[in-house]
Amino acid sequence: MGINTSRLKGRKLIIQSLPENVQTKSDKVIQPSCFLSNDVEYVGNIHAFHFIKKNLFQSNFSSPIEERLIQSGYKVLDVGCGSGTWLLDMSTNYEMTHFLGLDFQSIYPQEIKPPNLNFIQADILDGLPFPDNEFDFVHQDTMTFNGFGPIMQKIFNNYNSFLLKQDLDFKVMHKLDSMLESHPNITKVYRDEKEMIVGPNGGKIGLACQENLIALVSTEMTTQILSSEIGISKEEFINMIGNDLADELKETRPKFTNFRLWTQKNNNR
Repeated sequence: MGINTSRLKGRKLIIQSLPENVQTKSDKVIQPSCFLSNDVEYVGNIHAFHFIKKNLFQSNFSSPIEERLIQSGYKVLDVGCGSGTWLLDMSTNYEMTHFLGLDFQSIYPQEIKPPNLNFIQADILDGLPFPDNEFDFVHQDTMTFNGFGPIMQKIFNNYNSFLLKQDLDFKVMHKLDSMLESHPNITKVYRDEKEMIVGPNGGKIGLACQENLIALVSTEMTTQILSSEIGISKEEFINMIGNDLADELKETRPKFTNFRLWTQKNNNR
């Protein structure tokens, strides 16, 4: 899942002093995601996928911010940080920068983390719980998919169907370039993307991605939701994932396109 970044200049923020939980703008109760789990194996799969992407790009970011990350006082926000793997990696490598992760499900580490890293629980759909211009760099992850076989297509069609029932449009990521470009307060939008083929036809990375993908969609929560969405039993879904999908991936070349978008705020507006 790529990177959507925006470099902002603003007043100082001491991230270490932020509370572990932040009250969002509405009274809406933050609900746990049906596709997220704090299960150790699930979180391990998320960690593994981070390093697959890092290997693909040979970096954790494409925006030219390396010099600033090394300096003292830089502030980085990761929106929808999930298990916090990207932040854990970044905060370890750039000890002088302050990092903050935000997600509405607390599957990120609560205690064992670098001193320059903190997390808060909040729902981005309520808006970011910070003043404007609070961070120097904002990161968000995403990816697109194509070239699926019938089984993979069925899984993702029903995944999208479930998200739409939650008023979430998974396909909005295809419009991110134009959405950013239409914003009156940012400069040119840059794009960096890498493709990887999932399965044996994608080499070692493809096999690692296949193993990780199957593990992620085989969790108890995902199995229950997608089997119901497709209209089959949980046992049939598990067999489809463990046998039929594995066989399909030997014959197809489904692509995950990981892309990173970055831009900069126009300070003259």
